[in-house]
Amino acid sequence: MSKTALVIRATGSQGKGVVKHLAKSGWNVHAFVPDPSAERAVALKKFGDSVSLHKGSLDDAASVEAAIKGCNAVFLTQMPTWKDDSETREARMLLDAAKAAGVRHIAVSTQAGLSHPNVEQIFANPMIAPSVAGKIAVEKLVSECDIPWTALRPGWFNTNITLPVVDMMYPGLSDGKFINSYTPDLRICTVDPDDIGAFTAHVFDHPDQYAGRSVNIVSEEITVADIISEIERASGKTIDVHYRTEEENNKEAGNPFVIGQQLMKDLEGVADMDEVRSHGVPLTTFRQFLENNKDTVVPREGNHERLSADKLLSERVKA
Repeated sequence: MSKTALVIRATGSQGKGVVKHLAKSGWNVHAFVPDPSAERAVALKKFGDSVSLHKGSLDDAASVEAAIKGCNAVFLTQMPTWKDDSETREARMLLDAAKAAGVRHIAVSTQAGLSHPNVEQIFANPMIAPSVAGKIAVEKLVSECDIPWTALRPGWFNTNITLPVVDMMYPGLSDGKFINSYTPDLRICTVDPDDIGAFTAHVFDHPDQYAGRSVNIVSEEITVADIISEIERASGKTIDVHYRTEEENNKEAGNPFVIGQQLMKDLEGVADMDEVRSHGVPLTTFRQFLENNKDTVVPREGNHERLSADKLLSERVKA
């Protein structure tokens, strides 16, 4: 059988890199997209003739079954859910289709936090617990599905701090003010989503080596102070930094993004960088990420569309 992989959420921040690197590595790619005529879906064709677009969604079993035909590998990533069990329902349906189609390897992308032995205690806050519980449940489903599997656990996405996500994650940074709940010396395990694609291709090209394993994906471990310095360097702008006090954090007790920032201290060093490098996959520094994505770096001159959290999440669901 030729190397053929189904990529779920192919137009998302992870999916694009997976499509790119699989095509580069000689794979035929079935890119699973909600609308093949959309600009970001059509853009996937630039990675070569081995990429084909397959319309569907994870709540439509027939579309999944059609897209997975002829595939011997599957890359699964999903938006987290807070209100229901749709994440596990969709994963279960995909796994059933994968078994019926004879898929030989599935890689599921969750998050590096799952590598912490006390992850459920760390993420016990009800504002964010459901999203982490969903990732844990999906990893468990995949590991018990009788298909060789690999769990990919990426760190903090660099795209959190560039357009369009930055206005939701860090309101004010577009205007030069970085209000956060970190500390300057906190080391964050950052990841360029494109590196997730490189790891996925590497894992699929070495199935026996990675079957039954969990792999942390971190591009660079870097302090918050250095992240700010790199953004200033890339943007040419000075950033006014404010670290929230305990009292200010308490006032934001209902904000899941602020809660997530406070929990980062518990995840410091969750990934062993020597182990990450041992896989031999080239890693992208935070500085290089900003250079590669300079059109999305803020602060910047001129105005840009600032998406509301609801609209941005709606767009991400469509990936």
